[in-house]
Amino acid sequence: MEIRNNNKHSHPMNNTLHLKVFITDDHPIVVEGLKAFLAKTSGFKVVGTATSAQQMFEFLPDAKPHLLLLDLNLPGTDFYANIKWVKDHAPWVKIVVFSEYHSADLVRSLFHEGIAGFVSKTARPSEITEALRQIHDGEAVVVEPVQQMPAKAANEELFCDGFKKRLSLSRREQEILALISRGLSSQRIGKTLFISKHTVETHRKNILRKLDFNTSTELVKFAVQHGLV
Repeated sequence: MEIRNNNKHSHPMNNTLHLKVFITDDHPIVVEGLKAFLAKTSGFKVVGTATSAQQMFEFLPDAKPHLLLLDLNLPGTDFYANIKWVKDHAPWVKIVVFSEYHSADLVRSLFHEGIAGFVSKTARPSEITEALRQIHDGEAVVVEPVQQMPAKAANEELFCDGFKKRLSLSRREQEILALISRGLSSQRIGKTLFISKHTVETHRKNILRKLDFNTSTELVKFAVQHGLV
């Protein structure tokens, strides 16, 4: 396990300050485990939890946390849309991705989108709290996972490859992919998005090319796997 940051020196958190954390993860056992651990840790206070993006949207702004621990792969949602929502509705919050998946390209892309830190779900409790303190102090921190068994590493690579493919799609292309996966025709998609049928067909071809697919069936499967529908 390794903690990396882009500053040479860390600054201890003021002991009089409770670092307020909001936790969002679709696994209740993860949420409750983190909540219980942080509640027992000096200097931390869990001010809210959510097991879905909708719950997060409802409770996060009023909770006014310093940090948001956010699961990378919430079912049925677009992670980048979640980041944008947080930045629009709670711009003071620093987003810390909490995930079992990891790759250098994936982490770079997430920082490009504006996250403040990345913490592996395999991190030790002490590494999580140290990372949260450093991120609160303004450092960009990555807590990397321990070496994995070959089968898990292979599954992670497949997930990250798919996630990078998804990154190649524009916002509009992701919208169209989601509508295709719901069975809408090009004409219906055009009416829904106020664009022409020809424009929809052009986007469809670009999506197939970027994802290296040949059929709509492959598009639907990809969209379901990556929470776009």
